[in-house]
Amino acid sequence: MTIKEKVIKELDKKEFPDLKLLFSEDVLDISLEILKDFLEEERKMFSDFLLKDNSEINFDSFEEDTNLDYFWSLLNHLDNVDSSEKTRNIIEEFRPLLQDFSNEVAYSKEYFEKLVYVFENTNLNNEEKRILEKRIKAFKDRWIDLEKEKQDRLKFLNKELSNLSDKFSNNIVDEEKDYEYLITDFEIIKNLPSDVLEIAKKAWEEKGGYLFDSDPSSYTAIMKYCSDPETREEFEKSRNARCSNWKYDNREIVLSLLNLKDEKAKLLWYKNYAELSLKDKMADSPEQVFSLINDISQKAKTKSEKDLDEIKQYFSLNYINSYDVAYYSTILKEEKYSLDEKEIKKYFEFENTLSYLFSFIEEFYWLEIKELKNESYNENVRIYEIYKNGELLSYYFLDPYFRKGKRPWAWADNLREKTRLWVKKVPVVVNVCNFQKSLNGKTTIYMRDAETLFHEFGHAIHEMLSESKYSELSGFWVEWDFVELPSQLLENWVSSKESLKKIAKHVDSWEFISDELIEKMEKLKYFMTGLFLSRQTEFSILDMTIYSKELPSNIEELDKTMLDIVNQNSYFKRDNDYKMYCSFNHIFWWGYAAGYYSYMWAEMLEADVFSRIKEMWMFSRETWEKLFSTIIWQWTRKKASELFYDFMWRDLDNKAFIERYGI
Repeated sequence: MTIKEKVIKELDKKEFPDLKLLFSEDVLDISLEILKDFLEEERKMFSDFLLKDNSEINFDSFEEDTNLDYFWSLLNHLDNVDSSEKTRNIIEEFRPLLQDFSNEVAYSKEYFEKLVYVFENTNLNNEEKRILEKRIKAFKDRWIDLEKEKQDRLKFLNKELSNLSDKFSNNIVDEEKDYEYLITDFEIIKNLPSDVLEIAKKAWEEKGGYLFDSDPSSYTAIMKYCSDPETREEFEKSRNARCSNWKYDNREIVLSLLNLKDEKAKLLWYKNYAELSLKDKMADSPEQVFSLINDISQKAKTKSEKDLDEIKQYFSLNYINSYDVAYYSTILKEEKYSLDEKEIKKYFEFENTLSYLFSFIEEFYWLEIKELKNESYNENVRIYEIYKNGELLSYYFLDPYFRKGKRPWAWADNLREKTRLWVKKVPVVVNVCNFQKSLNGKTTIYMRDAETLFHEFGHAIHEMLSESKYSELSGFWVEWDFVELPSQLLENWVSSKESLKKIAKHVDSWEFISDELIEKMEKLKYFMTGLFLSRQTEFSILDMTIYSKELPSNIEELDKTMLDIVNQNSYFKRDNDYKMYCSFNHIFWWGYAAGYYSYMWAEMLEADVFSRIKEMWMFSRETWEKLFSTIIWQWTRKKASELFYDFMWRDLDNKAFIERYGI
């Protein structure tokens, strides 16, 4: 059997894929050939479909049983978790070919007419109607009747935007891979967590120093525990200037992305890209978003002033820099409130935290989670089967730890869809995180890391749990400003008082967290919430502004525009070196362009939902049955506003969100 035949056989099987095989050098060497073959097969299927008489087609005729999307998603996953020149070349060469075909389908008048015919002339169930309505709307939103010249321009723009987005993200990965910072003075870092120091020392043990890389855990540790303000300043400035000069400079790319998106929006008769972005979201207009965020921003700034006044008074400071806040607030918590984050971290041993998450989900979603011992592309990857009522619902795998060449955030994805037309295939859902793994002994994570783990599994479980057989109605396809609700909601089962007594177990003694320590944490639940919220509103306003206002015409104007927006909305005034936007992956690579506000919008919905859950009791079976039946298993069968109303029986009330942040 040839390598190509082995790949096709592997992709065709129902079981969890052999990722060690599919990501092997032998397979990567012929991946382009396989992708091109799959693409030709799909092109032929599409051409044959267009030749069919309308009387011969029904809803199922639109479903395609091919492996192109599946293999393509696997290769993209590999590039995201272990980027190499080989994987990047495969993606860069094939993506334009795939985009050409996607454009061909997206602007096919014949295909559109067949969709309309089936919708109007065949018997459809509610889910089939919902799917076709969404597809038909997408064609109309793309202005399927545009003249060919404009359609051709839109196709070109789609391809260019895709290529530029990838270049933007790749520059971030490459610069972070190159980043190193050597510290030889142990005295200034002696208070860093021991596991962070251990890793930094091993990286430079031959020369007697401590070498720090782009691991987010290392950055956090430096900002909180390094006693030297100049070192903290250098770390912050480096982070905020990432990809703004030399060979990884993203500014020209950002300028092109903004202009091309604006041109695309105007070709589709929108005033700006923000309006185009909001067409399928819960928010109605940029003005509505600005109104909401500006109101929160003012309240957050007032709270920030109170937060910082406490620090300045305690340490007799006249002024505090942005890079000093984490350091002084950490000492303040330890000295004034007797709360040590390094001690709290010991209550979140990774294996125990993961075990609690699974057992909790098993109990309240009536699931069974079984670990598989399959080999994978990395020894730290965990693979599981998810069962409900004895039926295998999904495969799930977790890639939890930071390593160089891995994109530096956390995410969830569906690498294989729920069904194909002819053969039912079990979906493959993944979570990727970037926790810092201990070199010796057990790995502990911060409580915020535990919330991240729960958050991403919230996305995964939302994707896995549905009664619908159609992936097109999946949890990942709900409105963008609703999609974060299930994931943000699950975070509460880490930080709430009731949960801490169940999850927080000391790594050495295995004793559960004490009531005294929980009480200390409870007293500090509003500690520095103003600054966190101010930062989020700053990002949201920056994002919505650049996609709805007049565009800069050159790099210098771009830098000035971005800095002006930041300084109008940030609590701290930034200088000309501040170019955070050059690595703002959410809005230039992910799907959050003119949509970063979605995190806050969804959290308002989630805070309101959680307030109702607490009233019903958060560990009640009845509570979870209602949550499951109204939101989680519904996917996109209904509009997001209807899903929210089905659970709450009323419209949104912001009271719970305001109370959460003490603003």
